[in-house]
Amino acid sequence: MASDKRKWYVVWRGTEPGICDSWAECELRVKGFPGARYKAFNSQQEAVEAFRNDPGEMEILRAIARAPREFVNYDAIPGIVHDSIAVDGACSGNPGLMEYRGVDVPTGVEIFHQGPFADATNNIGEFLAIVHALALFCNQGNDHTAIYSDSKTAMAWIRAGQCRTKLNRTDANARLFDIIGRAERWLATHTWRNAVLKWQTSEWGEIPADFGRK
Repeated sequence: MASDKRKWYVVWRGTEPGICDSWAECELRVKGFPGARYKAFNSQQEAVEAFRNDPGEMEILRAIARAPREFVNYDAIPGIVHDSIAVDGACSGNPGLMEYRGVDVPTGVEIFHQGPFADATNNIGEFLAIVHALALFCNQGNDHTAIYSDSKTAMAWIRAGQCRTKLNRTDANARLFDIIGRAERWLATHTWRNAVLKWQTSEWGEIPADFGRK
């Protein structure tokens, strides 16, 4: 009888490097890809550790995320604040492997990039990205650069000063919950003047920090 034990798959080289929670998804990323490199693991934690512990392949993934996209002159679009950065989170699965980043709106230059974090959600990534940007600007003495997010949920959590996720804490995401706790403490002990603004996707297209995985 075939085992029904769930497998997790690390794709180091494929159409989209990362971690998959099914063979069907893994196959889509590696089938027909020259030099594809992947492996099955018995748990998500094992897969995450294997992915993290291959710095050469992690750099490939980060290079993909930093790759320049088609240039858009956001300064010419009415309504967009030019002095701004955009933040975004991306998650493979729900919960799944999550990362987030911040990108300078006028130039498209990546300002920060964190992850991957196991057993996480997209909304958590969006929340942490906004707090990361606020803390970064606070440390720089920058009280004028605006922060764009396309997540109403994350913006509401920022206003509340709390990450109101319903995600349960596990061994795999314990580190992530520690980071969430630090972010909430930062919000409780700091004030800021930087505007946190909603990115109008329907009018302006995808947010500049988008990971391009839709």
